[in-house]
Amino acid sequence: MIFGEQFKKYRSDLGLSQPQLSELTGIEQSYLSKLENDKSVPSNEIFRNLLSAYNIDLNQFLSNFDLKRDREQLIQIPDIEFWFKQQDQNQSNSQRRYLYFCSFLIVISVTLFYIGFSKLVFNETRFEYSSEGVILAGEPIDIFNNWANLIDTSKEHWEQTKRSKRAEMHQRRDETHYLTYENKGKSFVLQDNDGRRYYYLRADVQVPSMINAWLQVIGVLLFSAGIMGFVLERRFFK
Repeated sequence: MIFGEQFKKYRSDLGLSQPQLSELTGIEQSYLSKLENDKSVPSNEIFRNLLSAYNIDLNQFLSNFDLKRDREQLIQIPDIEFWFKQQDQNQSNSQRRYLYFCSFLIVISVTLFYIGFSKLVFNETRFEYSSEGVILAGEPIDIFNNWANLIDTSKEHWEQTKRSKRAEMHQRRDETHYLTYENKGKSFVLQDNDGRRYYYLRADVQVPSMINAWLQVIGVLLFSAGIMGFVLERRFFK
């Protein structure tokens, strides 16, 4: 038995004799003697009366025991048995929340790593469009490449006209570039102050994004933390 020594200790700490404690609690002295000598286990009602007389609560009383070693004897008292069940339930709930959290870390880590690796959210492809100059009203959009085809070679002095047009187009050439993460197709037209600009797709380039790299790093770290959490689960919840 394991209760007697504690009952005797608490009575001594209060400076009470068995007769005095018997009068205080309404428990027969002979029965108190049996309890203190581990010849009997108190009923739940008597156990509560004793705790009240000792001016302690259940947690204080149990703090003096090795709960793993003495559990089988302690649960002979219903209040203590109920306390153990509550502790077991609380630990089970904590363990369940812990495992949910580890699973959540793994799910989040895989998601972040996939986002960073696939580059679906933070696109690293930039599209470079080029425009050779401003197209005036009434001119075709390919004027800078096909201006020579617009000259009527059947007319007199057409060669002089061609030379003049070549000089004009050379002077008007003003190449600009337009970079965007949006794929606008093979070409598009933008209005300009003096006319319009025809942009054609020149190339698509890959521009590394630090955020995608960080997402992959964070994903690996969270995945490792989640796996380590499962590995350490038994140590935390023995």
